Amino acid sequence: MEKQPVLEIQGLTKTIGQKNIVDNLSLNIYPGEVFGFLGPNGAGKTTTIRMIVGLISISKGNVIINGINLKQNFEKAISCVGGIVENPEMYKFLTGYQNLLHYWRMTRGVSKRRIDEVVKLVGLKNRIHHKVKTYSLGMRQRLGLAQALLHSPSLLILDEPTNGLDPAGIREFRDHLRTLSREENIAVLVSSHILSEMELMCDRIGVIQNGKLIDVKNVREFVGGEQKQQTVTFAVEPVAEAQEYMQQHFSDHPLKMTSEGFQITVAREEIPHINARLVETGIKVFSIQTAARTLEDQFLELTGGEQIV
Repeated sequence: MEKQPVLEIQGLTKTIGQKNIVDNLSLNIYPGEVFGFLGPNGAGKTTTIRMIVGLISISKGNVIINGINLKQNFEKAISCVGGIVENPEMYKFLTGYQNLLHYWRMTRGVSKRRIDEVVKLVGLKNRIHHKVKTYSLGMRQRLGLAQALLHSPSLLILDEPTNGLDPAGIREFRDHLRTLSREENIAVLVSSHILSEMELMCDRIGVIQNGKLIDVKNVREFVGGEQKQQTVTFAVEPVAEAQEYMQQHFSDHPLKMTSEGFQITVAREEIPHINARLVETGIKVFSIQTAARTLEDQFLELTGGEQIV
């Protein structure tokens, strides 16, 4: 049986004046997946997120969360959503636990035991009774995540969640997010301008440009994709003999000499053929490396090199 989407966006449009800031955008996000939302400057990404959480009105289309239409039953639909927008704001003079307790008192139908559960989920058990003013930025992000998860949302929305974090903090936050999506079976919508992190964090990526969703793919499809030609680097010995052989027999391919061998652009199925020919000639092949296509390469190709925000 096919999983039902947690978030359904149907023909979502936001019109200001005569301009469609978001134009007929449709996508689904499923439980247990982390969905990355990318877009160049002014593409409509933040506007889309604001419509999903009800911060601005919807001109046309529908946002459906757990089968509940946001426009028809806002309170019930939004009760299924947790979120962090950039840096979460906390009472710094209180402990992490006291902050969560304060939020718990404002949340209906949640057991007090849930506080301990989310603290364990985000890895703050040893510091939860320390004052927030002593927390690092990464710890405050984790506390914000605990707060967003306190009411057991089906959908978690994170807008630039790694802003200001150092590399260790980014990796830590990413690991927690991946664990949470699996263990809590939450659908996660995350926007970020750090392409390398989106590549590691997300299951699928959606690219928006000029208010339109131009592509949605599995991350592996984005970074691998169907490439007719691949650039391959061969490390060989003796180098001079290999270079001479390649110039004689493969001169019709883009060929670049390196200190350890050569680099050539060929169809994928030609790689084992070249390797076999070199070995037959008595040339030792020590390594064959293909240049992997990055999410950044794909993003720039799709958007024409426009800046991301």
